[in-house]
Amino acid sequence: MKLVINAASAKMGGALRYISSLLEYLPGAFADSEIVVLLPPETAAKLENVSPNVRLAPVAISHASWWRRLWWDWVTLRRLVRKEKADALFAIGNFGLWHCPARQVLLVNNALYFSEAYWRLCVSKHPLRRRIELRLRRWLAINSARNADVVMLPSEAMLCELGRFVKVGNGQALVNPYGTAETCDTPPRRSAAKSHEPVRLLFVSLYAEHKNLATLLRAMPILNASASCVFELTTLANPAWENIGWSRTWQGDLELARRPDVSKHVRLAGPLNHAETLRLYGQADVVVFPSFVESFGFPMVEAMAHGLPIVAADTPINREICQDAAVYFAPFDEADLARKILDVHRDADLRASMASAGPRRVAGHFRWEAHVQRLAEAISGEESGERAWKGRAARRVEWELRSPSSF
Repeated sequence: MKLVINAASAKMGGALRYISSLLEYLPGAFADSEIVVLLPPETAAKLENVSPNVRLAPVAISHASWWRRLWWDWVTLRRLVRKEKADALFAIGNFGLWHCPARQVLLVNNALYFSEAYWRLCVSKHPLRRRIELRLRRWLAINSARNADVVMLPSEAMLCELGRFVKVGNGQALVNPYGTAETCDTPPRRSAAKSHEPVRLLFVSLYAEHKNLATLLRAMPILNASASCVFELTTLANPAWENIGWSRTWQGDLELARRPDVSKHVRLAGPLNHAETLRLYGQADVVVFPSFVESFGFPMVEAMAHGLPIVAADTPINREICQDAAVYFAPFDEADLARKILDVHRDADLRASMASAGPRRVAGHFRWEAHVQRLAEAISGEESGERAWKGRAARRVEWELRSPSSF
């Protein structure tokens, strides 16, 4: 078999982490096959110790024009698939080929296109040109899903969001959670309850408006006024990041971060590479995850693997990923966030419970070996009981979508 992987947009964040991990585990599942990976030149340069049956094919795509990117996805990619005489295409960037000349597995992993909360709270305030572009991207993602042989999603919540727009056929959808290679052994750390030392909070994420940094920043003065100890936040969600892209909130968040009552307790550290980020987990007492839109949430899984307590926004995806390894706060209520952090800080039994629940959950649900096995079955066309759509456009189990009033 020859497999082509379209990772042409995997430059940073979760996309870069995904393709790096995939190329570590996938070649073993296709030991007798050739894997051709289309990816940006800068990403190809970062990948080391690639398996002999993997051929990296750097491709430079201009992102200056949306139409040039569309031409690449619809025309150039089709030519490459035919030229390679591929048996299967795995597209990891939400957009796939219509009437693909090979079997196609499409990873839909951008919740921003489908999230009701994001469109109501953020997109409605965007300039007209930006709203039109997002609608076009959503339309393309929807029709890509309709044309794929298998639509893979990283979470039930993401499946539920997509199901509001498109009904994928029975057996066509695969909910396939990502994994983590981090150890589930909790390293010894000082107790967060020692009042003479700062309590170290950590928020790992690239900056974006849906990451809800403002709520976390506003909670810091409340938190420090409510306790006898000092709470310090390190966040990689840096609104001063030069590659921030389009955002309507970065200036306000940056001004908030520079307020005297906030800045003395906050360190904007991002972005960092993966190794540097992992070191921060070992220095943290509590991981905070205020994002109100996600398709998965790598930082929550990494925090659980390190046995760290988590305070997360109360959203379907965050509850799906963490379950009882986190406590949850009303997404835009800084006072509630401060209260939940204080609860975790003051309750040693609660911290111990989450420190135990997190590694167990990671070991049982978020392993790259299991992710790759399910993906390999989808690519080869083998039947899998875990790939059933179950006859519904979306499953609303305990991760049922919140009503607009909830936000």
